[in-house]
Amino acid sequence: MSAPSVVRPDADPGLPDGAEDGVAALRAAGLLGAQDEGAEEATAEGVAPDAPLLLAVDGNSLLHRAHHAHAAGQHRDAAGRPVWALRGVVSLIASAAARLTPDALVVGFDCARTSVRRAEHPAYKAHRPEKHPDLRAQLDDAPALLAEAGLPVVVAEGFEADDVLCSAAELARRSGWRCTAVTSDRDSFALVDASTSVLRVLNGGIGGSPVLTPRTLPLVTGVRAGQYRCLAALRGDTSDNLPGALGIGPKTAARLLAAFDSVDDVYAALDDGREAEVRDVVGPGVVGRLRTPEARANVARNQRLMAMRDDLALPDLDALRLPLDLTRVQAALGARDVRLGPSLWALVGGAPPADRYSPLPSWVDEAPLPDGPPDDGAGAPVDTVAGAPEDT
Repeated sequence: MSAPSVVRPDADPGLPDGAEDGVAALRAAGLLGAQDEGAEEATAEGVAPDAPLLLAVDGNSLLHRAHHAHAAGQHRDAAGRPVWALRGVVSLIASAAARLTPDALVVGFDCARTSVRRAEHPAYKAHRPEKHPDLRAQLDDAPALLAEAGLPVVVAEGFEADDVLCSAAELARRSGWRCTAVTSDRDSFALVDASTSVLRVLNGGIGGSPVLTPRTLPLVTGVRAGQYRCLAALRGDTSDNLPGALGIGPKTAARLLAAFDSVDDVYAALDDGREAEVRDVVGPGVVGRLRTPEARANVARNQRLMAMRDDLALPDLDALRLPLDLTRVQAALGARDVRLGPSLWALVGGAPPADRYSPLPSWVDEAPLPDGPPDDGAGAPVDTVAGAPEDT
């Protein structure tokens, strides 16, 4: 089995923990077509709708989700090895390709050996429990299996799938392409811009998941495109063991960013004798918490660790182009008893089964947008799709 490519680099508000994307808010705003409630055509604002599309897939995120969704079936190959998550991740990739009809594809995985973020901050993700052996085995097998099947796979030494997605988005932007990141990880909200959208995979699968663009991102985060990382730095990220500014949650962070654009602007106001401007937005208590040395240190550290690399040495777009070779895909997957049949059509250049796929509606740009994410009437964000894990 051939190994995936291992590349080395050349020498911002968000949902509260446990919450999911505001599908109900998108529907209420008229931004979900009657034909499909979750994943409209991924056309980011400011980009020609016919520009080629690069699909950048977070392999770790989707494999985690597939494992939890299908573990009850305990599907194994002839050698007794678990394959349910492997089958699930290929199915999710194929479904995303069927939804969005990309011109090219890249799948990123975390480097399991080293981590530049953990080298800087040893507590990074250190609280996470050991993965179940069946999940660990499939995570170890997935990059090589997908590469053997012909999918372009990148594992960047010391870096994560998020960095591969960010570098893919930059590659697409430089080339006049669009990019859609496919992930269940909210960190990728930071990638949304005029050429990059995010298909956030939820419990309903690809068909029930929203595509986030600069227009729709504020519905589910309360902040504009380009601000998510600042929001996350202020709020912190418990899933990564990164505390933020004590007592500052996503709604307070969103109010700050509505007034000051970035974390740096907030602290510039505090340091330049303009504390009253910050106090008018969030009150004296929050100002006091922002001023503590611990808050400053946490926020600065979070900004560094949450920043994704956009300069990893990816293959060029010609090497990432679809379609894949059907014979190669079937041979590699079949060797592990992973058989998907007609669902692979969008990856291998086939025709969609007429009874299963139909054209997708576009975003309804004329509909007015609400001022922020849904809440319960008392200011608390609503968990619109409860129970789905943060698959990182």
